[in-house]
Amino acid sequence: MTTFGIWASLYVGSVVVLMFQIAGERVTIAAVVGSCFLAMAVYVLHRISPEVHEAIQPRHRQAIQKRKTMLFLFGLASIVACGMLYMVKPILLLLLPIGCIAVTLYGRKTVCYPIRNIIFLKSIAVGISIAGLGWILIHTPWPPVGAIGIAVIISADALLCDIQDVQYDKGCGCITLPARTTESTTWLIASAMNIIGACFLWFVGESIVGWIALLIFPILFIVRKYDLRMFVDLRLPLVAVILWLL
Repeated sequence: MTTFGIWASLYVGSVVVLMFQIAGERVTIAAVVGSCFLAMAVYVLHRISPEVHEAIQPRHRQAIQKRKTMLFLFGLASIVACGMLYMVKPILLLLLPIGCIAVTLYGRKTVCYPIRNIIFLKSIAVGISIAGLGWILIHTPWPPVGAIGIAVIISADALLCDIQDVQYDKGCGCITLPARTTESTTWLIASAMNIIGACFLWFVGESIVGWIALLIFPILFIVRKYDLRMFVDLRLPLVAVILWLL
């Protein structure tokens, strides 16, 4: 599920739902579904050709073994994403090529150094890109209050996901913050970022989204020895469900 971007796509879709909630607007199904499949396409593109070395993760190994399936999934997700985004607004079709270019610059050496190899930029880039997508899809005016608060929380999640990948990232020349500090320090930083994001959304955006996410945060610490990445990806979808039930 992780290899094929299922959890990641649900995560991105939930961010869009939460952005609608923060903005006080009605959720557009096409925007949510389009964002899910766009995220899947971009994620799969990033995973199709992972760097191979002794610290390779199971999801990377599976991506190599299922390369044809990954390519098919990329094509299918791209088609569905384009169809849904076109229903929202035709110009949003540009999001697919922009996403493909962005993830290439993020993960591969091109004309410049890969963004993911810049220690303080890796997690922030993930937060800004996903929150930025949500902001674009809901058509909210400037300033992007909801996007800023959500971006901080997403960046914290990206930081936690790096904990399990320390050895693999080092082998790729990607020195993340968890690789430079202890796991405990990483959790403290992520906790602080969640508190900052929650406070910003509450005092500036007048939304309880951040507080609900913060209440669920301790669960991630409890299950950290299991598949932390999956549980991180499922936290914001759970927040979206809770808000829907309230």
